[in-house]
Amino acid sequence: MKFGKLTNPTVDVLKEIKTAHELGFDYIEIGIEGPAETPEILLKKKKHILKLLKKYKLFALGHTSYWIDLVTDYEPVRRGWIEESKKMIRLCKELEIKLLNFHAFCIGSYSSDKKGKKIVLNNFVKSLKELVEYGKKYNVEIMLENMPERHDIIELKDFKYIIDRVQNLKVHLDIGHAYIYDGMKGVENYIKKFKNKIVHVHIHDNHGQCDEHLPLGAGSIDYKKVIKLLKKIKYNKTITFEVFSKDLDLLENSMKKVKKLCK
Repeated sequence: MKFGKLTNPTVDVLKEIKTAHELGFDYIEIGIEGPAETPEILLKKKKHILKLLKKYKLFALGHTSYWIDLVTDYEPVRRGWIEESKKMIRLCKELEIKLLNFHAFCIGSYSSDKKGKKIVLNNFVKSLKELVEYGKKYNVEIMLENMPERHDIIELKDFKYIIDRVQNLKVHLDIGHAYIYDGMKGVENYIKKFKNKIVHVHIHDNHGQCDEHLPLGAGSIDYKKVIKLLKKIKYNKTITFEVFSKDLDLLENSMKKVKKLCK
């Protein structure tokens, strides 16, 4: 198992890489979004990023903004986001990133209406098929992250609908999001349902109502059970700690807790 830190997109990526090294992480998950980590800014810093990763013996993963709209039926807007997403894929190639995520996110009321839900799901499939194929050209694998919202939600069955219809699309499992969706039952169902396609995991805590991104132990997620469930499917890939706190000790302690549970 490899453990990583997600960058803060308001902070210089070089500083974030150094912090990841100092805290003892194995890799950095680079948030490709503004204001400090847009594709254009990251590309300008390419040499420095690669140099620092090599110096600290770290590797990088890619993380896009959750609000990228791949499902809109405003076709010029959808095409615009497809082109922006392709730009991010090309950036990943430049930064030697082999794994990039997108989110199962839907804006507006489409997913609460039967006809609208069909538009959403079919556009997701269409968009992700194109991005997965494009990623192959650059040796960048695409994964889809489950989302937590209780309104306009892409439910587990909808998530499965997308995954089943996009060949070679992988699953990025966010434990906190699955917990908000349906408690520990939701976490267990996501792990069981996608056990053969999960290639990356996000860990953080919450109280089951909203996406708080708390350090482990500050919320109500049973991480002892989570690790047992991951061990049961023999998961041994990457885990990113998506803890949003200025206190880096809380981030480091969260990693230590999971390492202890893994043993």
